[in-house]
Amino acid sequence: MSRNRTARASAIGILAVAGLLLTGCSGGQSRAEACTIVQDTLEKAQTELTESVSSFGDDPVAGSEAVNKLAQSFSDANGEISNGDVKPESTKATEALDAFAAEMEKASSDPASADPTALSDAVADVQSTFTDLQEACKG
Repeated sequence: MSRNRTARASAIGILAVAGLLLTGCSGGQSRAEACTIVQDTLEKAQTELTESVSSFGDDPVAGSEAVNKLAQSFSDANGEISNGDVKPESTKATEALDAFAAEMEKASSDPASADPTALSDAVADVQSTFTDLQEACKG
């Protein structure tokens, strides 16, 4: 898989996950508050992340920096979540984003030797954990 396709797949995967989360975080007040934190964090990062990751092939450093920024923002947001139903899933999503950011950083430091399988696996893990987080928000 080429770097451009990998970057586009990454961006599409993250946006799909963000879209899923934005469609429904309801339930009890504390669950709703926890899901609002997740939603707000993703909304703020969505535009920048889309632009940076989609141009990863042309500017891998910018793509990597955008993913790192999202991972840090999400980690900070996860620190604000205390709901017992949402916290375990948001922690898994945070760990998946951190792993994806690490793979993007490796790829940006040496694009010629980027591991498309590792990037694809990291994207799949992000999608899976965010799907689980979405389910926790639906309650």
